[in-house]
Amino acid sequence: MSKKHLIPILTLAIILSCFKNSEGLKKNDIPSLVNHFLAMHVRYHSLNDELSERILENLIMSLDYGKYYFYRKDIDDFKKYRTSIDDAILNNRFEFIDEIYSVYKKRFRESNQLINVLMKEKFDFTVDEKIIVDRDKIGYASSKQEMRERWRKNLKLQLLNYLSSDQTLPEAKKKLLKKYELITKRVDEIDEEKLLDRFMNAFSMALDPHSNYLTQEENEDFSISMKLKLEGIGVRLRSDDGFVIVESIITGGAADKLPEAIKLKPGDKIIAVAQADDEAIDVVDMDLRDVVKKIRGKKGTEVRLTILRESGEANKPVRLMVPIVREEISLKDSAAESEIFFINNDKSRKMGYIKLPSFYYDKERGKSSSGDVREILMKLKSENVRGIVLDLRGNPGGLLNEAIDIAGFFIEAGPVLQIVDGRNRPHVVYDNDESIVYAGPLVVLVDKFSASAAEILAGAIKDYRRGLIVGPDKTFGKGTVQSYNELPQKKGAIKITISLFYQPDGASNQLTGIVPDIRVPDLTSIWDIGESKNRYPLTWKKIEGAEHKNFGMVSQAMVANLTTRSAARVRGNDKFRKLAEKIQKYREQINSRAISLKEESAIEKQKQKELEKTFNKEEGKKLLDLDRDLFLKEATSIAGDYLGMVGK
Repeated sequence: MSKKHLIPILTLAIILSCFKNSEGLKKNDIPSLVNHFLAMHVRYHSLNDELSERILENLIMSLDYGKYYFYRKDIDDFKKYRTSIDDAILNNRFEFIDEIYSVYKKRFRESNQLINVLMKEKFDFTVDEKIIVDRDKIGYASSKQEMRERWRKNLKLQLLNYLSSDQTLPEAKKKLLKKYELITKRVDEIDEEKLLDRFMNAFSMALDPHSNYLTQEENEDFSISMKLKLEGIGVRLRSDDGFVIVESIITGGAADKLPEAIKLKPGDKIIAVAQADDEAIDVVDMDLRDVVKKIRGKKGTEVRLTILRESGEANKPVRLMVPIVREEISLKDSAAESEIFFINNDKSRKMGYIKLPSFYYDKERGKSSSGDVREILMKLKSENVRGIVLDLRGNPGGLLNEAIDIAGFFIEAGPVLQIVDGRNRPHVVYDNDESIVYAGPLVVLVDKFSASAAEILAGAIKDYRRGLIVGPDKTFGKGTVQSYNELPQKKGAIKITISLFYQPDGASNQLTGIVPDIRVPDLTSIWDIGESKNRYPLTWKKIEGAEHKNFGMVSQAMVANLTTRSAARVRGNDKFRKLAEKIQKYREQINSRAISLKEESAIEKQKQKELEKTFNKEEGKKLLDLDRDLFLKEATSIAGDYLGMVGK
């Protein structure tokens, strides 16, 4: 093992051995944990005044994101810590955290009293007034009167949201008061451990947006997302008004296999949870994460849920006890899938379509995104498809090695990316397999939500001129690599940005993303998101390119021709015209810095919520739905034109 690889491992072992033998973070753990972040981070290797200021701002923002609690005088007083937090960490002195939180608790109680007063007053929804919801565009309140006005508008906006759901004003007020009762309960539950969790994230996210401290529960959730499985009952849950509610049942899971008489249904409220024959524990008003923790468990063990179900008879809910034996649940929605389609319904122009929602790996089951994609490619080749559309839209990334392996399926041996860790020369990562799994025409679909590992794959395909990239906009722009380490004694995990990655040509997609060869309008364009929108994103400079093959399967002339054809179809399509109007309208609404507080604005707010639902995967929706997915339909037409140009 080389020295440069040995040092970080030794650092990790030494630092983690210093932790106390109890679950949850303690103040004595913080200096060692901070040192580990700094030892591994790509850019920052020591504390300084700049980081100190960022930590303070992050901590304040974690407590009061909307600026509804702290006053300007509070913030001015906290500024005494602006350049001293770095020294406090080194000296293991964390009194400043307790002081800031103490002020927050005081302001929180004052705000609760103010809310109760305001909710007794009359709200006039005919007045044409606005509320600014962008925290960067407003300052902290300088007086009680200013804070009172800020809360009045805030409550009015929330009441409007309830009214838009066909609730009466008394019902809306009752629901809103209940919401703040629950918020108060959550704040009262913040102990030293939870406060230190916030501080560690305030510190880690001062380094960059993707370095994080994760609690044990968050660590378990991350593990599940990477393995596409969990041991539990197979339901998706949400929280509403203090109740944990069944949102949907995962097909083939334990809950789905229950006898019809006791089968869970969407809308069921879980009010108590028991482990086998143990006493049931009331979970009303309990945090959703804590309820999920009680429901999850080892395969083969039993959990008993007490539920309330609306009966439809005199508004009386039915109380049921549902015993469920836990089993392994496969989260199939995140696995690679495929389908065959025909260009313009021409049976002689058969194409393969692959949807890859994430890059995953589960060692225990021998299941991985690369393994699944390889199998799909072999199957599609056996079906004699003339080309393949690889859909990376909405793919947030995942495991880096998986993206490298999948890129290798389309190219001969060669560089897939370059990695810069800030300490050594750029490290070129190669696909060392000279064989190509699929050598035919390739069209890759991306959008603003394609990030990280998805950008590595799309970027390599583009640099090699191996395939055509189609999307509504550039991709997210996350060009950083994180190291993930679980901590001992169930203290959670740490995710640290250890390097920046670059495309084979020497440019990084960090901040800039992967720009598609051909742009096609899509509703995702309304969202103003990307790495450049995050706080404290890392910057980069171009490096020397790594020598790689040009497959010549995409040229500037070809892109120009395809773009002209696509633009003509889009202009002549009435559905795209209506889509353009929607994009403009919703972009203005979503990105607005101010929201109207007149009653009719609630209707527009409800329309926006309905729009957001269209981005969620619907039950029973087809994988390749060309009737509903306008972007995908045009992308298949581009693929058809592309096949003709490459002689397929």
